Amino acid sequence: MNLNKKSFTIDELPAVANLLIEQIQGMNTTNATIVTLAGDLGAGKTTLTQALAVVLGVKENIISPTFVIMKKYETKKGKWKNLIHIDAYRLENSQQLLNLGWEEIIKDKNNIILIEWPELVPDCIPSKEVCRVILSHIDEKTRMIEILL
Repeated sequence: MNLNKKSFTIDELPAVANLLIEQIQGMNTTNATIVTLAGDLGAGKTTLTQALAVVLGVKENIISPTFVIMKKYETKKGKWKNLIHIDAYRLENSQQLLNLGWEEIIKDKNNIILIEWPELVPDCIPSKEVCRVILSHIDEKTRMIEILL
């Protein structure tokens, strides 16, 4: 299955998450692995994050960190030790993410960072070595995923 651009249902989400992790693990990064998750409200950014966390062996329940902005989870599978989940929806600018220690987080090669609403913190997103995921609604049960590596 080619994952560059594909429609999927919730039942197909585990397979989509597995394929996405395979592609991300193949990225050659010098720092943390950054995955941006863009899409409208309800497009499935947090749901995809939950599925990716399962693939990475995270034992905790993943919820959107809308109010705390950032959560860190230990992974049990894959090449990373930590999954950092960031929801930038409530941030007013890139400086607010920098104030949370962004520069240190992205230096650690053991981190995979999933950041929702990356368009709200554009100065923090590197131009290279980033996997950009765009999710969109097709209908109530179907979403489109587009992957830009």
